[in-house]
Amino acid sequence: MVLTLGACFPRPLDLRVSDANTGQPVEGVAMHKHAISLLSLLPSRQEPVRTAADGSARVWVPPLNTNVTLLRPGYEPASLAVYRKSPPESMRSDDERIRLTFDELDDGRVVPMPMKPVKRTPFMVRVVDQRSGDAVPEAEVLAGTFLFLPAPGLEEGWGFPDLQQARPGEDGSATLDLISGFRNRITARAAGWSEAQADLREAPGSEVALRMRPLRWKPVQFEVLEEKRGTPVTGAWVTLEEPRRGLPPDPNAFAGVTDETGLTPMLSLPDRVPLVVHISAPGHRDRREALDWSALGEGDIRTVWIRKKGWFE
Repeated sequence: MVLTLGACFPRPLDLRVSDANTGQPVEGVAMHKHAISLLSLLPSRQEPVRTAADGSARVWVPPLNTNVTLLRPGYEPASLAVYRKSPPESMRSDDERIRLTFDELDDGRVVPMPMKPVKRTPFMVRVVDQRSGDAVPEAEVLAGTFLFLPAPGLEEGWGFPDLQQARPGEDGSATLDLISGFRNRITARAAGWSEAQADLREAPGSEVALRMRPLRWKPVQFEVLEEKRGTPVTGAWVTLEEPRRGLPPDPNAFAGVTDETGLTPMLSLPDRVPLVVHISAPGHRDRREALDWSALGEGDIRTVWIRKKGWFE
């Protein structure tokens, strides 16, 4: 019984973080803890544990498959996985992550964790028309960094490198830095043009070409009705849903608000893929709806039904 109860409680994971180049301790490293499962890939909302001046820190780990992500500005992210038992084949990979089992977490054992300083490598990106190969006028190039997670995003307070922004020259080229240890996502945008993206882990040997095309547009009106009664919903916002991920607003975004008839003004919708609208109104549940641009007619009225919130929401 004692052994069974003991296996239910967290165990201490003691770490000592050092600079991989100098061997000196690294203070202020934030350690974010999250479960390793299909249902929980992102970290918990708990305040991270931070290393002391000597690089030491203690993280309490539950008897579950757990990942600890270590972050500090100026260093590449590092991670350590603790498995309840030996990791299954589906969770093994060739990366450099340290792997332990829950039974290996003994009080007094200190796990060394070297962290590599970030390297910035300049590379060139060229933004061109996918048909003609000419430079796209008034384009903007944005470079953001993310962790290597299945659903990456810019997590607030994680100390990621700042977003890079550049305006290409007349030949459509711009120079940006690739930041080691992160997922580097390069995005090109321009009003009236489709968005183009590329994900980079290593600096390319030659320039990266981002190919864009001119957008086509259709005027469409939205009618928002309450689901049960079928009555018009006033003050509902219909907007383009865009995954921001630390980026500024899309220059081709649209937005409209319904009047007392439940209708928005005529909105110009681009033929982007995917094309998803987000509908929100006070006292109602938000709704997302994916649209097939080619199936829309010019001047169509698209009816959307939304549900009132319950008293408990």
